[in-house]
Amino acid sequence: MKSIYFSLLLGATVASANAYAASSTLSVMCKGSDVGAEIFVNDKFKGECPLDIKVPTGTLKLKVQKKNSGGSDRIFEQEIQVNYNVVKTVDVLLVDKTAPEGKQSKSALKKVADTACTACPVMVPIPGTDFELGKYTVTFDEWDACVVDGGCNGYTPPDEWGRLRQPVTNVSWNDVQSYLEWLSQKTGKTYRLPSERELELATRAGTSTQYYWGDELGSKNANCNGCESRYGKRTHLPAVVGTFKPNPYGLYDMVGNVWQWTDGCREGDCAKLILRGGSFEYGSESFNVSYREGIEATERINNLGFRVARTIPKAN
Repeated sequence: MKSIYFSLLLGATVASANAYAASSTLSVMCKGSDVGAEIFVNDKFKGECPLDIKVPTGTLKLKVQKKNSGGSDRIFEQEIQVNYNVVKTVDVLLVDKTAPEGKQSKSALKKVADTACTACPVMVPIPGTDFELGKYTVTFDEWDACVVDGGCNGYTPPDEWGRLRQPVTNVSWNDVQSYLEWLSQKTGKTYRLPSERELELATRAGTSTQYYWGDELGSKNANCNGCESRYGKRTHLPAVVGTFKPNPYGLYDMVGNVWQWTDGCREGDCAKLILRGGSFEYGSESFNVSYREGIEATERINNLGFRVARTIPKAN
């Protein structure tokens, strides 16, 4: 009898361990007055927002709440699908639950709808400008979400080094337009590719040094052929987005890793469209902000991706 009991106990322990061995990270982000809100995952208290939480794969119930000064609750609730070995970011916007149903402002409801798009790129406003840029280059899991939702013309780019948080590659300029169309419809905002000037401004991030981290190439600053990093020492591999430190504006992988499409034409010839930033296969000379390549809009390459941009509407 004891042996049966211990076998069952061991089996339960192993199953539990296996569930968390295949764990991912749920990154719950809050801003402004929402900071400090209590976070619950599957009805269990995890801490205060913002917070990174190790979670098992599968469907999770996320609840974030905070009391107003008057005693009422502001709450965010959502079911979230978490895949294996990923970082799932959720941008939280708390809503006052005491407001009569149907009486919340259209702008508040729209913000909630935007927040619900957990697979959409996180955006960073660029100081002193009227536009914002994707915090990371678009990833395979973000592209795959578009395909699953019926967008991107159903095109699933091939991968050579895994999907999930790897930068999406093998997407042509024309393919990217279908993603931008889906993302714009999904969020109610208008997304586009950045111009060359915008990408250059965002890459420099107000610095005047050779690279946005300093005058020396150094080590573990970017992913290129010849960069001193655990990726650069291996043979031509892209890194998961966000592996290296961001620039002063909080943007990751602005140089190296994968080339980035822009909306610029090559020397006035729009049969050739401009790429910027270099890649894991190119040397650090491609990090120069004036360095550019031009290819046709239909080409798909395994070291070429993109990040999204959006013009910030003027306040009325």
